[in-house]
Amino acid sequence: MFEMSNINYIDPITNWLGLEDLIGDISIWSILVRFILTFICAGLIGLERARRRHAAGFRTYILVSLGAMIAIFTNQYIFEVYGQGDIGRLGAQVISGIGFLGAGTILVTSRSQIKGLTTAAGLWVSACIGLSIGIGFYTVGIIGTIFALVAFVFLPRLEKIFTKNSNTLEIHVELFSRSDLKKLIDYIRTRGGKINLVDYNSSYANSGLSVYTINMVSWNKNANIVIQDILDLEYVNFSEILL
Repeated sequence: MFEMSNINYIDPITNWLGLEDLIGDISIWSILVRFILTFICAGLIGLERARRRHAAGFRTYILVSLGAMIAIFTNQYIFEVYGQGDIGRLGAQVISGIGFLGAGTILVTSRSQIKGLTTAAGLWVSACIGLSIGIGFYTVGIIGTIFALVAFVFLPRLEKIFTKNSNTLEIHVELFSRSDLKKLIDYIRTRGGKINLVDYNSSYANSGLSVYTINMVSWNKNANIVIQDILDLEYVNFSEILL
């Protein structure tokens, strides 16, 4: 329980279980509860990521969340024992620092795809969960974990449902010559498609091919048919949908 001016606040779950005297303040029990709860919450998210073979998996999420929890708990200790400092200072530093870790997981592939955004966001959320549990706000930490798992497990399926019939595609296309790009654009427009963005891929500069990432509104809702139509063009070496 924290006292600020004349306001007393008890975490809802702690209050509901009647454990405010046991784990509300700094004690061996509150320390153990925060470590165990952080381990479980971050571990659940990490297991889901590991199951999908992501680089940041079980151990990474646990370590990030534990580090955040230790930082904010230490900050609470300094504030309560020494009676000085800002109780949220270390937490703010964690939020800033996790940005560098998250940025390291974001990569641009040779096909101009951006990978790792979800992982970076997940690590940031994991750190925030650790901060909430570390400061004794168990309710937010637990509910935050549940919502994070929902976002990771169920939202991709929902996203596929909404995008299944979308006419907007992003494709990787390899042309034999740079002059063939105009032919391809004209072909797409002739079929009733619309070009939103054309991005030249310099990673293939020495391959003898002219490679592009094209965001377009296709002429057919069946993406496989669109790709096959493009592959049938004599000046196209290879093409595929970017997921």
